[in-house]
Parts: sequence; structure tokens; C-alpha cells
Amino acid sequence: MVGTHAGSGVTSLESKLLEHLRCQARGAPQGDVATTTRNLVAAAAGGSPPAEVTGSAARWAREGVALETVLGAYHEGIRTGLEFLAGAAAGLDADEVVAGSRLLVRVLETVTVAASAAYVDEHRQVAREHQTTAQTLVSALLSGYGVTQLARQTGITVASSYQVVALSIPPHEDERRPGIARPSAARRKLRRVQAALATPLGSRALSLLSTDGGTVLVPIDGASAGTPLAMTAEVLELLSAAAEVPVTATVGAGDTARIPELAARGHELLERLLVAGRPPGLYPMADLPAAIGRDAAGYDKPQQARSSVVTSPNDHRIGRTA
Repeated sequence: MVGTHAGSGVTSLESKLLEHLRCQARGAPQGDVATTTRNLVAAAAGGSPPAEVTGSAARWAREGVALETVLGAYHEGIRTGLEFLAGAAAGLDADEVVAGSRLLVRVLETVTVAASAAYVDEHRQVAREHQTTAQTLVSALLSGYGVTQLARQTGITVASSYQVVALSIPPHEDERRPGIARPSAARRKLRRVQAALATPLGSRALSLLSTDGGTVLVPIDGASAGTPLAMTAEVLELLSAAAEVPVTATVGAGDTARIPELAARGHELLERLLVAGRPPGLYPMADLPAAIGRDAAGYDKPQQARSSVVTSPNDHRIGRTA
């Protein structure tokens, strides 16, 4: 606590500041974020450990309260303390005001660091849990077994039909470069691709990906009618830009029950495309069976987006997360 001299003006000012913060907490509506943060600011100013700060931040992260709302409430509590100091400054010497200000700055640092770290940690845990759940559901959809029960347990809506996308992601230049941690480079590439999927395909798209590719399932139903979702050549180009390597994919669509068949067929055709040395791009499955055996001159070209794919580490990079 600020002030070490009993009966000094510093100690008196500090006591008044603490009482002001406690009164602010008592006067706020109960049960909301603002009330809790005001209580925690008052407790932190009194020297309490930040355990309650971290616990509250973790709970709010799991409940979906925005981090800016949490930090904004803490900063509002600090602002009321600064306003109190400004009002009480008349008749006090500079040391007293500086001591009170330092107390508030330390409290702000304590609650901001503790709340932010706890919130982010919990948010990551929630994201990992969701990712694990989604991957379990994708595995069930790809196998054709246990889908209804898993959907009921996870709360994830299963569409009546899906786009089934088979992806091939070649190694990044960093994965070939001597002296570079190649597994780490591959994981960074995968994280960039996963992040790039979210914006154009939404949270209902499901994926099961590794560092060299995998399967993406995009729902086709009324629930996504407001914001139609689809794997297109433009979306594939976004993935290529995020991965910083040219991505190749096959795509087909059908009822949910046909996902295992479509996935197996898509990956088989994808493998044949790669062996044949076909150019990167998006290949509709319906066009491939008749074309797969043609020579290069007669082979159907993949769907192409208008802009160029980013393949050089010196070009503009999109979606790098690490």
C-alpha cells in the first residue's frame, strides 16, 4: 500500500481513495461485470492477490463476454479513482497526489495483466475444446457412424447436405530450408490455413486437416442461406495465400449420408491429379472422371480465381499467426 508514515497526508489520502473505490463498488447494480470489476479494483488497491481477478476473467471468457468489455470495466473503475484524486488535490502537496496516482497505476497494471492473461488462456482452452469436438464430429461424418448421437452431445448442427473438399497443401519453403525447425514451420502453415478458413466459410464449416492437407465439409442448407457458404476458386486462393504455397483441391457435393463416399472419391482423384502433375487449383469432382485420363493438352483446367496466388515469402502475406 502507498504511504508508510502513520498519520501522514499520504496515508490519509490513500485511505480516502480506498474508501471511495469501495463506495463506488457498493453503489453499483449487483451481478454485472462493472460491479465485479469495481469490487476487484478496490480489493487490488487494498493489496489483495489477483486470484479473484483471474477467476472472474476466465469465467467471462467461457461465457463469451468480450475482453474489451472486461478491460473497459476495469479502466472505468480506475478512472473514477483518478477523478477522486483530481477533486481532492486542492490543498494537498504534490507527493500525496503522486502517491495516489502511483497506487492507481499499479492497480491498473495488476488487474489488466492478470485479467488479460487469464481471459486469453481460458479462451484458448475453449477453442481447443471446440476444435476437438468438431474434429470428432468430422471423423464420424467421414466414417458414416455415430453422427446423430455426436451431434446431440456436442450441440453442433448437422446439415442435410455438404460440399466435400479434399485438400492438398505442399510443403512451405521454410519446411525445406536447412537449419529451420521444420515441424514448427509446418504447424505455423497449418494454423494459418485454419484461420483463413474461418472468414469465408463460417463457423459451421468443419475440417480435419494435417500439415499436408485433409478434408473440409461445408454445409449446404437453409441455416446458411443468409450468408451462403461454399468452397470456390477465390476461397481456395485465400487458403493458398495464407499457406504461402499453391493449394490443390477437389470438390463435390451431396447428401450427408454420401460424405464417406464423396471424401474417398475426392482424395483418390486428388492423388491422381498430383501424380499427373496437374496445376494447383479447384477441381470439381463431376468434371474429373472423364478427364483424368486425358493428356495434358486435352485436360480440363481447374477453376481459377482472378487474383494471383502468393507463393513467394517476399510477396504480401496473408493470415500469418506465428
